[in-house]
Amino acid sequence: LVQAARIVDQQTNADIIDINMGCPVPKITKCDAGARWLLQPEKIEEMIATVVAAVSKPVTVKMRIGWDSEHIYAIENAKAVERGGGSAVSVHGRTREQLYTGKADWDIIRDVKQALSIPVIGNGDVVTPEDAKRMLDHTGVDGVMIGRGALGNPWMLYRTVQYLANGELPPEPTPEEKIRIAILHMDRLIALKGEHVAVKEMRKHMAWYLKGMTGAARVKDAIMEMLKRDEMVRALNDYVEHLASPTNEESAVLQ
Repeated sequence: LVQAARIVDQQTNADIIDINMGCPVPKITKCDAGARWLLQPEKIEEMIATVVAAVSKPVTVKMRIGWDSEHIYAIENAKAVERGGGSAVSVHGRTREQLYTGKADWDIIRDVKQALSIPVIGNGDVVTPEDAKRMLDHTGVDGVMIGRGALGNPWMLYRTVQYLANGELPPEPTPEEKIRIAILHMDRLIALKGEHVAVKEMRKHMAWYLKGMTGAARVKDAIMEMLKRDEMVRALNDYVEHLASPTNEESAVLQ
């Protein structure tokens, strides 16, 4: 951890060093990492203090409320982060056992906030700007972390900031705007990883962008087989054109 933190501290322009104690994936927890740390509050303070002493950037922690319903040490673990010199803690209101199912427990997030003096950020079940406002009101947290709610929906971030800042809720993007940004997303990923890898990765992202859009099932199925950027763009643009001016036959299919 210290070695990795020093790389981030000295070789990147990151603002913070965030230690992930929330990851529930078995291949991570089997390595005594991620959410596995939630079972050892006595070790968390030592770990945070050791990293904090080795770097100059603020060290923060993302955690879940516990390992399972029988082992919820949210307050103890968060206090250990604070004692170790952590600058903030983000709390996802689910246990590791829940993965991403069930409901996030905002009451425990509120309890953590009340027990700490460092900033606490709430996470879990925030999928609309209104959810973010409700979380702030319910828990009193200093900030809201948006995770899966932004998948295929980057507008969620901008719309939430606007809503919290002035009470105005910007409109949802049009299908044309969604597809335009989805293609921009793909092109930037291609620039980063190359077409072969990026197009495969974009399949799941495209499914998220298309979620809830009229008649999207057919284009989703087609995209899952595609390997080239241009054919994916063509399929998406054709889909948007059909939405804008469907023929009678296509209209029946889309409905």
